[in-house]
Amino acid sequence: HLPVMDRASDLTDAFVEVKFGNTTFKTDVYPKSLNPQWNSEWFKFEVDDEDLQDEPLQITVLDHDTYSANDAIGKVYIDIDPLLYSEAATVISGWFPIYDTIHGIRGEINVMVKVDLFNDLNRFRQSSCGVKFFCTTSIPRCYKAVIIHGFVEELVVNEDPEYQWIDRIRTPRASNEARQRLISLMSGELQRKIGLKVLEMRGNAVVGYLQCFDLEGESGLVVRAIGTACTLDKLSNTPVFLPTCNSPSKEIKEIPFNEDPNPNPHSSGPSTPLKNQIYSFSPSKSYS
Repeated sequence: HLPVMDRASDLTDAFVEVKFGNTTFKTDVYPKSLNPQWNSEWFKFEVDDEDLQDEPLQITVLDHDTYSANDAIGKVYIDIDPLLYSEAATVISGWFPIYDTIHGIRGEINVMVKVDLFNDLNRFRQSSCGVKFFCTTSIPRCYKAVIIHGFVEELVVNEDPEYQWIDRIRTPRASNEARQRLISLMSGELQRKIGLKVLEMRGNAVVGYLQCFDLEGESGLVVRAIGTACTLDKLSNTPVFLPTCNSPSKEIKEIPFNEDPNPNPHSSGPSTPLKNQIYSFSPSKSYS
């Protein structure tokens, strides 16, 4: 359900722009409806895996105007990184809130995003696809720690869009969206750089990952991240524990950092991170 954008008809002529990097696709305009169903074809992007780690998929919902500029309804940013693990699902689908930095939530849109992998012979790539990130300070239940490599840290600095000269002439919405996009880009870049350090240590995961942003005015935006580089081995037969009730006092406890819940003496060692691959992914099936 979308908000009313045409006061004369109390309806909306909505369409969607799907953007990744410098490539943008558009759906057809769905006229006179607050519940448009575009059912679009697949929009295909062919990009390197490091771009997938840095760039979010940007979906913009707009109201079509014939004699003036199109009105923005809201945006959706989708992080593609969760689809880049070897054992992860290759599809993200579901309803996402359409958010406007001025008016807040403006509706929902149904999107499907799929990733296809292709071999890449570039030996000098700067991606860290395959490195897993866990915010928890304990080893996840379905993994065992093979090696604890040590502490990793990184920071990224960039100019704050709200302190650029162009901010004096652009709208508050455009200024907010510029900062929102930059924060998303910096977050992806920082995670990729942390992952590269983990690969240099021959690890495949980061445990206790913590990311912090500092808004330092005219000095710019600073994002820092820390974590512990590890080599984790996925347990083949992980016991499933189901809580007997919904009481918070009886939740399953996390495994301590150095505890092995299911030792496997026949383990073949750590899984190999993804290497030398580029990806083609396709967002499609936009409904609202």
